[in-house]
Amino acid sequence: MDNKIMKQINSYYNSWFEINNIYALWSKMHGIEDSTLFVLHEIYYSKTSLTQSEICKKLLYPKQTISQILASLEKNDYITKEQNENDRRNKFIKLTDNGNRFASSILHQLKAAECEAFIQLSEKQRENLIESFKLLTEVLSKNLTKELKRNSFKD
Repeated sequence: MDNKIMKQINSYYNSWFEINNIYALWSKMHGIEDSTLFVLHEIYYSKTSLTQSEICKKLLYPKQTISQILASLEKNDYITKEQNENDRRNKFIKLTDNGNRFASSILHQLKAAECEAFIQLSEKQRENLIESFKLLTEVLSKNLTKELKRNSFKD
C-alpha cells in the first residue's frame, strides 16, 4: 500500500471520529445519545409521517436500535405511534407537542452551530467538501460491494 494514501486514510478516519465525537458529546450535553439525536432529526424535519422502517432505512441503524430509541422517546412523551390505515404492520411516528418543543430546542441550536461552522468555510470549500464526500461514498460503496460479492461466492 502507498504510504501517502495510508496517511490520508488515517487522517480521514481521525476527522471522521472527531466529528462523531462532537455530535456524541453535544447529544450527551442535552441528555440523549447521538443515535437518538439523529432519530429526532429525521422525525422533526420529515415532510411526512415516518415509519420505523423508513427511519431504519434512512439512518442505516438496526431495527432493534430504532425500536429501543422509539420506546424511550414514547416513554418520555416525545412521540406517539399512530396506526397506518394502508399498512397495519407499520405505525406512523409523530412528535407530541412536548417532543416538538424538545426537538425544536436542541435541533435549532445544532443547526445554528452547523451553519456557523459552514459559514467559516468559503463557498468553494463547502462545495468541494460535499462533492468529495459524495464521491468517496460512491466509490467506497462500489468497491466494498464488489468485495462483498466476491467473498459471498466463496462459501
